[in-house]
Amino acid sequence: MITKKLPLLGKSPISGSIILAAVLLKLGIYGIYRFKMFFINELIQIRYIIIVISVLGSMIVGVICLFQTDIKSLIAYSSVCHIGIVLRGIIRINFLRSFGSLLLILGHGLCSSGLFCLGNILYERFFTRRLLLLKGINKIFPSVSL
Repeated sequence: MITKKLPLLGKSPISGSIILAAVLLKLGIYGIYRFKMFFINELIQIRYIIIVISVLGSMIVGVICLFQTDIKSLIAYSSVCHIGIVLRGIIRINFLRSFGSLLLILGHGLCSSGLFCLGNILYERFFTRRLLLLKGINKIFPSVSL
């Protein structure tokens, strides 16, 4: 379901992508975190099923990332993969794992928004988002290619 809706993100304006990456994904993770607090007994019974689904989803999305040619789609799919990692940490009933997931989601919000801005800068400069056409970017625009 996510992989069918996510290509539509590539057609959205850059501000929508930034808001989705910086705010909305974090609200979803916060909702899962709050849900975990209320239903901890039920979650103990199904947590391994959720972890397996999360691992499989992250692996599938990681393979999809390997074949992306659009930089905006690549960033969006990698965000989904990172959210799977965060979900695995939050579902485990452990303070350190939950805290680590919250730190990861905070860093992800800053980095993914910056990557979408960087992708927009590349698009405005070179008029393409295709990775194959941006091959020699490190010679032309070295500060971006780091």
